[in-house]
Amino acid sequence: MLGLSHTFFTAGDVMTRRFAVGHNLGQDGTLSVARQWKDTRANNPGGDAASSVADLLRWARFHLGDGRAETGAQVLPATALRQMQQQTAELRGSTLGDALGIGWFLRGVDEVRTVGHDGSSNGQFANLLTVPERDFAVVVLSNAGPDGGLAVNQAVVRWALEHYLGVADRDPEPLPYDPARAARIAGSYENDLMTLTFRSDGAGLTVECTIKPEIRAATDTELPPDLSVADLGLLPGDEYIITSGGLKGQRGFFTHDPAGQVTGADLAGRKFTRVPAAQG
Repeated sequence: MLGLSHTFFTAGDVMTRRFAVGHNLGQDGTLSVARQWKDTRANNPGGDAASSVADLLRWARFHLGDGRAETGAQVLPATALRQMQQQTAELRGSTLGDALGIGWFLRGVDEVRTVGHDGSSNGQFANLLTVPERDFAVVVLSNAGPDGGLAVNQAVVRWALEHYLGVADRDPEPLPYDPARAARIAGSYENDLMTLTFRSDGAGLTVECTIKPEIRAATDTELPPDLSVADLGLLPGDEYIITSGGLKGQRGFFTHDPAGQVTGADLAGRKFTRVPAAQG
């Protein structure tokens, strides 16, 4: 009904049309095709739709409109579209947004309200951002990972906001290095799939996010490579910001127990629990 004629979920629908495959950067610095292109059907909600810039802009135009398709057919009430863009839950210290709507991340940028949703799969990255009050949308697709595509997409979105709307999306400046704060958060954190490691060299902080070796060993499909080690800066309160690499600009925060000990870390909306230091 919306005319999304180049948006599909199955590989069989995609392979008879022109499409881009993902690429990943190897340790030798060369790009190679990401062979695991499509995940299982069960993961379709997690970034498994294949689409085009034109279709995503058509999707954005619908959500910026009054609920009617280009044919004039009423698909949804305009009030339903506006309700989807209203806050349902607040997000803390997140680059994804300040809050969640229904299917959208909501964020204030330079006193302008933005509504968007990004996505990724193996070697593929997508950004869709709208500014409802300005009737504006930008879509960026890239197919090189793990670091390059993320950085390119962010740069293009920011360029479009500044040059078309005069809106500046800038990262907060980290505080000067604090050895005491750095020592409190340094260590390893994990969830079921990944390990997050914060290190301090006495002059600065770095962060490394890796897929657990046992997860890689247990699957017969190709998983994305790990992101490069990145520099990290601390922000006021319990928040931090990544200052280099593919996740540059990504923000997160640390959690504490009642005694004030750091017990967890958040990255991109994913919770990591601190691993107790080895005794000995």
